[in-house]
Amino acid sequence: MEFNLTGTIQNVGIKDGRPKVITLMTSLGLLLIKISKQVRIIGISDLAPGYQVKVTGQKKQDFKTGKIKLKATQVLSSSKPISTLTPSVSFNSQIDQDGEIPLTQPSVIPVKPAKILICQKSDCRKRGGDRVCSLLEKELAQRGLEDQVTIQKTGCLKKCKSGPNLVMLPDKIHYSKVESKQIPVLIDKHF
Repeated sequence: MEFNLTGTIQNVGIKDGRPKVITLMTSLGLLLIKISKQVRIIGISDLAPGYQVKVTGQKKQDFKTGKIKLKATQVLSSSKPISTLTPSVSFNSQIDQDGEIPLTQPSVIPVKPAKILICQKSDCRKRGGDRVCSLLEKELAQRGLEDQVTIQKTGCLKKCKSGPNLVMLPDKIHYSKVESKQIPVLIDKHF
């Protein structure tokens, strides 16, 4: 079955730098909509919280659970953002007797914690890993991010000759040969 909805984007889930899911506030309530691979490959601009969009796609019902899954095949922006609301709750849906999609129990969309993994093996430490680690802590504290971003000292990240090595999570982006002057730029980029 096809669906055609208009609403305001509340949250955008990104994977590999492309939007994967959106939560959309509609006249039916807050809906979680998966974005099809074709739409992700083409790329979508104006996909941010607060934007008004028109979404068309396919609606499938799981007959065992009664839940409906929505997959967007087209997302068109219809206006500039109204607000920047970003709730972290979506709602599971099922069809009632009238063919409507009423809201039922909310489920939390997991938010992956922000973390910096830093290698603490001898090769990375010899190449400045300890200094990079202390600078990361200092920069996070100066920005007030020490409660939101965790620094986790790890074992070998398998790039010993390119130390010091970092991994920024949840983005999963690896950095090698990290220098002190790069720390502020990396923190600005990821957090």
